[in-house]
Amino acid sequence: MTLTTGIVLIVTLIIAFAGMLGVVYLLLMKFINHQQSIQQAEWKDRKRKDYIPVQMQAYERLILLLERINPERLVFRATKPGMSARLLQSEINKLVREEFDHNLTQQLYISAEAWEAVKAAKEELGGILNAAAERVHKDADAMEFSRAILEVSASLNTLPSEAAIAILKREFKKRMVD
Repeated sequence: MTLTTGIVLIVTLIIAFAGMLGVVYLLLMKFINHQQSIQQAEWKDRKRKDYIPVQMQAYERLILLLERINPERLVFRATKPGMSARLLQSEINKLVREEFDHNLTQQLYISAEAWEAVKAAKEELGGILNAAAERVHKDADAMEFSRAILEVSASLNTLPSEAAIAILKREFKKRMVD
């Protein structure tokens, strides 16, 4: 065998080996890409099965919170015979704080805008209660304070809780379509 024949043989073997490596590399890349797409599909399916129900429950719970802190419902739920206006105001504030604190973690599953609307509804309820408290004498009874709360609420175009519910519903519907 001559030197030239040996070099040609070595170069041929190197080219054949490089070609085989290229084919193996392409097959491995195709396999890896296929595995990644399978994992992504599994993740989307798992997200759909696990995360969306939890997210839906968060919207449900926050709408329930907002319904429960509706001034009219609070008045009927918190008023007890013989209560003073100040005691009723204190009881309503306590109920709202407990409801809100119980649902703090739901903010993980909704947008920042929706969470701000929920917080604003809670804060604006405090404004309604304060405005009603200013309308009644400091020694008024719970019935007089209740009437004042309902009057202040009726004077608003939209209750804060109703506005927040509308935002939550709109966001929920948008997310379910996506």
